Amino acid sequence: MKFFLSRLSCIALCLLLAFPTISAKGPSTKKAMNQIFKSYIELLPYASNELRFKDPASEKLIKKNLSAILSAFQTAKHSKDIQSPGMQPSFEAVENHLKLTEASFNAKNLHFARVRLKATAELCISCHTQLPESKKGKLLSHFENVQMTNFENDYERGDFFFLLRDYPKALKFYQKEVNQRLEKNKKLRAASKGQKAFYSDFTIEMSLRRMLSIYTKVRYDPSKALKTLEPYLSNKENSTFPQSIVRSLKEWNESLISWKASSFKGDFNIEKELLTFLEKHPVDEESSDVDLLIAAGALYRFINKNPNSSSIPMALYNLGKIDNFLEHSYLYSLGELYLKRCITKYSSSPFARKCFKEYQDVIEFGFTGTSGTHIPAEEQAELKRLKSFLKK
Repeated sequence: MKFFLSRLSCIALCLLLAFPTISAKGPSTKKAMNQIFKSYIELLPYASNELRFKDPASEKLIKKNLSAILSAFQTAKHSKDIQSPGMQPSFEAVENHLKLTEASFNAKNLHFARVRLKATAELCISCHTQLPESKKGKLLSHFENVQMTNFENDYERGDFFFLLRDYPKALKFYQKEVNQRLEKNKKLRAASKGQKAFYSDFTIEMSLRRMLSIYTKVRYDPSKALKTLEPYLSNKENSTFPQSIVRSLKEWNESLISWKASSFKGDFNIEKELLTFLEKHPVDEESSDVDLLIAAGALYRFINKNPNSSSIPMALYNLGKIDNFLEHSYLYSLGELYLKRCITKYSSSPFARKCFKEYQDVIEFGFTGTSGTHIPAEEQAELKRLKSFLKK
């Protein structure tokens, strides 16, 4: 999965967080980098598990690590490397994103805080995986010290390797999680004497969603997606799934069969192909989840290969819409970052206003309840800042 950040900015961010390779002088900067890394690792299991993230017992640990990361950023920002023209924009963007994450968490807006935390980790680790192999090995060797016992279940272990882009290991843990849960459901069914009873466990569906995303959004391979999901489509396994999952599996299967038969190869080589694709597969409420995942993956690849294309604002707008339609249920959502990039980098494009409207709608929806809409001050300030980029 590629990002809308330029390769220069992305590598700059890699060097910032990959502290063994940074050329900063002085022990304070290296200490700061170590703290950022350590705190991210401690937060990953909470970012991947909504129930754990919202558990009052987790509040102290999450607050402590968010505060530690921001404190480390404050220490690191005095480095000459950070103040360089190539580094500073990326550094400031991530620092601001983290400040909003902490503010949302402290204001008890836990859904937004968790989404932002996941997006930040995704951004950082995705940049790390784009480092040259010589440097990537040095960085990923640090993750080998992370104990699998730190995670609550195989779903969380799968998410950890998903973030590291180790998809074979991620798939292994996701499949293991689903199979374990199926066995538990079978035992529960037997204990209830044939009654339709299931454990209320979101990890079954989320593991299946992650597996689907690997062969649609990350890698375009509908044939492998069908093969991966095939064991769970049999009548034998369906009997141990809740009906909501059975419906999802059938819908995914139908869409994947259609994509397998299509002439689409997963990439756009020129802008005309991108426009033709979006005309044929518009991003709207009628799009299936598989359609949205495949479109997102193709848009990522187009942006990465064509950073100077005039169609970038349109691509960012559609990526933001896709993530909002999927509601963060398949992958770590970067929808907010896409929309903000569209607004701030391409403010003269007609799509900048569309991106702002989409972002504004997301914020208002997120803070609307039975008592009305109550947008926190920090979110209102961010909306005002983004609106200032729009051309009159």
